[in-house]
Amino acid sequence: MTSKQNQNAATSLVAAGTVLSGDITFCKELVIAGTVNGSVMCSGEDSSVVKILEGGSFTGEINAPRVEIAGKVDANVTGTNSVSIGSSAEVSGVIRFYKLAVSPGAVITGELVTMADEIAEPAVSMATQA
Repeated sequence: MTSKQNQNAATSLVAAGTVLSGDITFCKELVIAGTVNGSVMCSGEDSSVVKILEGGSFTGEINAPRVEIAGKVDANVTGTNSVSIGSSAEVSGVIRFYKLAVSPGAVITGELVTMADEIAEPAVSMATQA
């Protein structure tokens, strides 16, 4: 029954004017146009996406395959496939990504950490010790 639910999963929406505090687990797509304080985790597939729209606000932690930010985010963000930051975005915190796209005009305060470097780093360390 779980697989049937995942196949029929639709977009989840936190509408403009809505304030939500707590943890959210989603399968396919989560769109935030309101305000969310908490953590967001993806239990779906590699094409799953979290979108923080312009005017939307998020504080906490995000872990999803794809993260698209156009609003205000103060969080630790992990995009296991990609993170896309739009021109209207204001982002602070640690952004971990495999692929990153940043539009001109975006404001980023914090740390950008590529996950590709983390995979390559142990090999470099081992070569240095030899």
